[in-house]
Amino acid sequence: METILVQENDLGTLEAVTEALQMEGFRVYSLTDCNDNVLDMIRRHHPRLVLLDCWLFNHSGKQVCQWIKAHFRRLPVVALSCDDQIDVHYRELGFDDYLKKPFDLDQLYYVVRKQLTWHRRKKKYTELTL
Repeated sequence: METILVQENDLGTLEAVTEALQMEGFRVYSLTDCNDNVLDMIRRHHPRLVLLDCWLFNHSGKQVCQWIKAHFRRLPVVALSCDDQIDVHYRELGFDDYLKKPFDLDQLYYVVRKQLTWHRRKKKYTELTL
């Protein structure tokens, strides 16, 4: 069972995403806020993927993504965003992928599986070439 960390400010969206991922067999840890303990949550639960709201109360999504990437370089981080331009800017913000809100469950499952598969293959390739 793979673990996913989800941070979303909107409680309704957070509950829907959490439940949808759990129904697909993922272990999900959820946060409504995103302060310094996001790094502790990652250390404690070892997620294979982070879904991160771009609109945060205390910090920018870009800033939190940079914190995560500074400590967990290979951990994929997916932006959850209402921004109409997220498809253009997600890479320069440091994210590996994005989900533009509102999104349907098929989009959620597609992006999650794509990122998990991509990073699994990348890790395996890295191990083979060492």
